[in-house]
Amino acid sequence: MRFLFCPLDTHGFVHPAIGQALALRQLGHQVAFATGRSLSPLLERLGLERIPRGEKDGASFSVEKWFQPLEVAIQYKHIEYALKRFPADVLVGQPLSLGAVLVRERMGVPLASLGLLTHLWPSSEVCPAELTEAERRWWWRHADMLRHYNNVRELFRMAPVHPNPRESPLLGDVLLLRSVPELAGPEEAFPGQVHLVGDCLWEPPEADPELAAWLECAREEDRPILYVQHGRSFTGPSFWTHLQEALGDQHVGVVAATSRMDHRPQQLPAHFYAREFIPQAQVLAHARAVVSSATTTTVLGALTHGLPSLLLPGGSEQPDVAEQVASAGAAICMPPAKATAETLRKAVEELLGSQSYRKNAQTLQQAFARMGSPQRAIEILVQLGQTRQPRLRGDVQPTPPRNVSLAVG
Repeated sequence: MRFLFCPLDTHGFVHPAIGQALALRQLGHQVAFATGRSLSPLLERLGLERIPRGEKDGASFSVEKWFQPLEVAIQYKHIEYALKRFPADVLVGQPLSLGAVLVRERMGVPLASLGLLTHLWPSSEVCPAELTEAERRWWWRHADMLRHYNNVRELFRMAPVHPNPRESPLLGDVLLLRSVPELAGPEEAFPGQVHLVGDCLWEPPEADPELAAWLECAREEDRPILYVQHGRSFTGPSFWTHLQEALGDQHVGVVAATSRMDHRPQQLPAHFYAREFIPQAQVLAHARAVVSSATTTTVLGALTHGLPSLLLPGGSEQPDVAEQVASAGAAICMPPAKATAETLRKAVEELLGSQSYRKNAQTLQQAFARMGSPQRAIEILVQLGQTRQPRLRGDVQPTPPRNVSLAVG
């Protein structure tokens, strides 16, 4: 079978798609990518085809512009062009890949959506009279994303749609939620297309020798290592300056990924190591805790390494992720507006000194290990390709276990 991956053009979306593509290729399936150009060198190195936007290539699948009608129309045209060169049995998109949602409807190609750690939308058909803060986010988010989708439909002279969340076109034929029941709750609470499939993490296999040397130095100095992922601040305040003040004189080693920060850090203390992109798994293997804006990739990395987190959520899925992991006792959740040098220092000291957060994180680590990523996701993708019909949970049949790895080649 043929699988066309359509991720937004950023590491957090492309990397898990690569993991799925490599596993499918190992099973003998054909795979290709319709995405932006920034990660083309990585795809080429792995022997994965990226199909250009057209006869003349150009930018597409921009994460910053995912909601703009013209950007989504460019996604649609990119996928349309790719399908002429690579007639796929299944599209594999993501919740923000609205172009793939439109292709599914107009061209009839089955769509699987590789989701985030948390479900973005409500699970009930009717909006209750009284809503919790989380439920308000879910209903607002679904309505807002449908509004963006309908704006694109208008460009294509299609009538607007107003479905309830359990029948939403945003779900695709399958939504692969990157979580486990111990964290997300029972699958039965979600729409029928939603399947819990574990972490689905993937990173390039190459280690960073400069980072390895820095980590070795920190270990020799017996410094507890913290991994920091700040990300975008959206409309909220940055916590970086306060964190640097909080930890500047502490006996810790801080490794920070800065690629999506609105303002890059300057004049770092000697025990801070900051780079635009950090091989996350390389750090987490030696870390004691994580400080993060609660993005899916970083939180999944922390949990699959049994590490507690301090989460300061901004926008997107981050508030939902932070609340869910804090409720499981594996993280401290702090609104960025309440972050000061004092509150951050106390929170880091609590994470490093308390055993309960670590034990709860390790319990979730075991749950993710039992799920066996990526096997469950691959089973569902293959069955979607075979039937070309929405895969509701009761329809998915287990297949004999196979040794699927994410090795390159």
